[in-house]
Order: sequence, then C-alpha cells, then structure tokens
Amino acid sequence: MEKADDKPKAPARAFGPSGEPSGMPQSYYDDIKSKFAEARDVFEAELDADSANAGALAGEVAASEQLALEARRNGQSDDALRILLRARAYAPKDPRLLYDLGIQEDEMHLFQDADRTLATLEELRPDDPQVKYAVAHVKLDLGQLAAAKERMQAYLTAQPSDASAHFGLGRIYQLELDVESAQAEFRRSIELQPVQTEAYYQLGDIALGQGEFAAAIANFSKTLERNPQHGGALAGTGQAYFKLKQYTQAEQFLERAVVAAPDYEKSHYYLGLTLARLGRKEDSERELALATKLADEAGKKARSGLRLNPPATNP
Repeated sequence: MEKADDKPKAPARAFGPSGEPSGMPQSYYDDIKSKFAEARDVFEAELDADSANAGALAGEVAASEQLALEARRNGQSDDALRILLRARAYAPKDPRLLYDLGIQEDEMHLFQDADRTLATLEELRPDDPQVKYAVAHVKLDLGQLAAAKERMQAYLTAQPSDASAHFGLGRIYQLELDVESAQAEFRRSIELQPVQTEAYYQLGDIALGQGEFAAAIANFSKTLERNPQHGGALAGTGQAYFKLKQYTQAEQFLERAVVAAPDYEKSHYYLGLTLARLGRKEDSERELALATKLADEAGKKARSGLRLNPPATNP
C-alpha cells in the first residue's frame, strides 16, 4: 500500500504506455510479437553487412520498441531491458532508443545505468525539456540534488505549468533542507493541480517536522480525502496526535497506518509509544520490536549501486 511518493511522476516513455489490458486475445499479441521479432532479425542481418544502413537502423529501433512494449505488457521488465540493450548495440546513438532504455533502467532501479544512458542522450539532445525531466528524475533517485535541481529548473523554464515538476522541485528543495522554497513549490503544484495527494502530504510532513501539528493534520486530511489508505498521511496524522497527547486519536490513525503500509517502521514505532501511554504494555513492546526489526531490514536493503548495463559498443 502507498506510504508516500518522494519524487515526481516518471517521465513519459517514447514507445508508448506500459500496456493496459485491451481485451485482445493473447494469440493476437503472440502473432504481433513473432512478426516484429522476424523483422528485427532481418534488420540486424542488414546492419551486420552495413552498420550505417539508415533504413535498417530505423527498423531495428521501431521493431525493438514494439517488442519491449509487449514484454512490459506481460510484466516482463527484464526481457524489455534485454530487448532495448540488444537494439542499442546496433543503434548506440539513437535518441528515441536511449530515452526508452534510460527510463526502463530507472524503473528497474538500475540508477547508475540509467544515469549513464541518459547522459549520452543529453549530449545528443542538450536542450530537450523531456530529456531534462528524465535526467532530473534519475539524478534525484541517485541523491545528486544539485544536478537534479538544475535539470528540473531547466525543464520548468520550458514547461512552467507542469504540476508534477513543481512537486519534484519541491522535493529537491526539501531534501536540501530549503524548507521555504520547498513549501512554495508544493503550493504552486497545488495551484496548478488542486486534486492531488502528494503535495499536501509533503506540506503536512514539513509542518509536522516544525511542530505545527494542527497544520500537519489539516494537510494530511487533504491527502486522506483523496486516498484514505495513504500510509504516510495516516502515520503522520497519528504522530501529530501523539505529540498533542491525544492518544486515543493517535491510536486510531496509527492502527490504520500499519494496515495500509505494514513495512513502514515509523507507524509501528509511534503505535508502540501510543499503546504504552494507553497502558497496553505487551502490545506496545510488540510494536516497538517490529519497528526495530523493520529498521534493521531497511538498512540491509541499502542500494548496492551495481552496474548491470555494459557500455554501448558498435556490433
């Protein structure tokens, strides 16, 4: 269940949506896949003979994009990645292919690979706003805040009415501890798109950190109006009530939080503290022990930074 998004929406992918159910029989997709695979083999044979064949390069990219789309439609992210990497061996400087590959890598949390792929794309398309947005997204994933901010600001110069980008810039400011700038960006995001959850959530989280508990509850309430199972907002509301010493209300929200986001250790921690205040010692100890366990597990899952994507080479 949702806890809280901490970054802007993912960049749009060039080769189309991830593949919602369409009602077509599986045999239809199997036939299409077979035809694109056969076409790709033909294009690759031509490229093996002449690597500069423009028509074959375009065909290789187009066929590979469709095969990757089909793999994603079937939930086969690894296959989609392999397809795009195979195509990149033939078309290492194709902007459309590099864009799709970078986003695929980012979605699979191969952040170092995505960063390298999109760096090549940025060299080819230095002024493309969508490229700036994609790079900002990856830089934020990598914790490279200055680089993420630079790209997001450049994107917003070209697309000033993008609510998600203002939210993303707000998150960057928030991570830089520039609270006033973060609040301004979150409020701008809400002005542009009033019906949302995450900008309200982040404003609530800032208020909570500043000890403004009534303001925190008000903003979390806006989040919960649209998403009643938002684990972060439920936990934040419970924490705010705990700080206000309103333990019965705190328990109500924290109990909902541990159901909505069972792996969110802060919910269990504050529920444990709340239960202790309510005189339920055994229940309190159980929740505090679970919070400690979850915190330890989270530490073990720290990003390894492994590179799974070899450097691009010509065939």
